[in-house]
Amino acid sequence: MALSMFLRTPACASRLISQHVRRLALQPALAQRTLTNTLPASCISLKESKNTPTLNAVREFKTTPVHCAAEHAHDHSRLWVIERAVTAVMLGAIPAALIMPNKILDSVVAILITAHSFWGLEAMVVEYLRVLVVGEVVPKIAMAIVYILMVLQLGGLFYLIFNGGGMANSFWKMWTNMKRR
Repeated sequence: MALSMFLRTPACASRLISQHVRRLALQPALAQRTLTNTLPASCISLKESKNTPTLNAVREFKTTPVHCAAEHAHDHSRLWVIERAVTAVMLGAIPAALIMPNKILDSVVAILITAHSFWGLEAMVVEYLRVLVVGEVVPKIAMAIVYILMVLQLGGLFYLIFNGGGMANSFWKMWTNMKRR
């Protein structure tokens, strides 16, 4: 985008620069070697127009995730709403579990905390370990680690709930121990 904005400036609009940019943009050997090996075919869209062919060729090059996704595009707005709903439910469930400690509320809070943690870690892996940057293996390993951590977290919380004193009672024990110091 920065390159296309730069190319639209009056200094770069000269015919000589436009010809060089067009030659580079439409050169088949360079485009096949660099672009098609790293991006799916749906990402490369060089179209010409009658008005300004060079600038339109630069403008029509799309690398948005919707166009470049290896899989079909998904509707993530529903997941976003679910994530926010879980966070809103946590705002009421955590105080309720602390006021009335029991296994049911502790279990609900454990599931909500684990889901919230999973979505946060998953977002970090997807955002920072991109396939185009680190390859295909590292993101898969990182997601496997996230799944393992979440299973261990939920298992540990359930162990605390059903074999220990419970999450809320453990919290209150730590709270009274900290107040004594």
